[in-house]
Amino acid sequence: MTENNTKFQQIATSTLVPERKVGVKLYLRTGPERFVLFINESSVLTNAKIDQLHQNNVGQLYLDASDRQGYLAYIKENLSAILNNSDLTANDRAAIIYDTASDITENLFAQPSTESIDQTRNLVDCMIDSISQSPETSNLMMMITNQDYYTYTHSINVGIYAVSMTKKILPNISETDLKTLGLGFFLHDLGKAKISNSIINKKGPLDQNEWQIMQEHPAIGADLACELGTSTPEIIDIISTHHERHDGSGYPHKLEKEKISLPGKICAFCDVFDALTTKRSYKKSLSTFAALKIIKDETPSHFDPELLNPFIMLFGTN
Repeated sequence: MTENNTKFQQIATSTLVPERKVGVKLYLRTGPERFVLFINESSVLTNAKIDQLHQNNVGQLYLDASDRQGYLAYIKENLSAILNNSDLTANDRAAIIYDTASDITENLFAQPSTESIDQTRNLVDCMIDSISQSPETSNLMMMITNQDYYTYTHSINVGIYAVSMTKKILPNISETDLKTLGLGFFLHDLGKAKISNSIINKKGPLDQNEWQIMQEHPAIGADLACELGTSTPEIIDIISTHHERHDGSGYPHKLEKEKISLPGKICAFCDVFDALTTKRSYKKSLSTFAALKIIKDETPSHFDPELLNPFIMLFGTN
């Protein structure tokens, strides 16, 4: 059976895990707009089927755009096995991690739950495993960060920047410790899930009352993380302190200098950098250079001065 349609989306065959169901129909492309069914949603993808693709040098399959959520569910369930596939290119690996992160974190902020926290933890673990095996994955993910601001994409971007920066500053950090901090970085804005969308998505500056409510999100996030079973001190610290400033002008506790942990300082730095380099309804996105210049020249007292050069070096290796 063939179909003539333009609603199909391409996927890499390297994302397919043998002897498992994908759960959606997958198609081969046989012409400019012609597709033939390769496997249906109820069939197990056998080794023989995957060998058939390899023998015919087929690197892409296609799925109906309406099945994208089903495919993302399969990716989430099999993420570790997929990322361990040696045939996966570094670009595909980075894209899979970012796309999966977008789906997981969007759900996390829409409906925080123990399950969504666990999915985020698994995502961070898989991401850091991939970075350890293939360091260029970190650089590639930094290159594809979303430039339109949403709470969930902001959390992903900050998570990627902060994990990369932590590895740069603490090259001997253990994977276990980095995974713990990574989860904290990804959850830093969890409290915004409990702030009204009318405030989160307001087109323009917040008024005084709205700003006071917004300043509560670090404490709300820390409490929510504990309620959902994530009470690791390092994670709670990051959530609680990512708006503190080196000179004591931050919130909610006006901590300064050595009273702010290094992970808290890193998250604060990356949080501001991403806010400057993403587009909002009321402002354009800034270039990396322009954002770093503002951080260096206009807010030098806000951040530990020892953080600037390591962060610049991240982009110097891209």
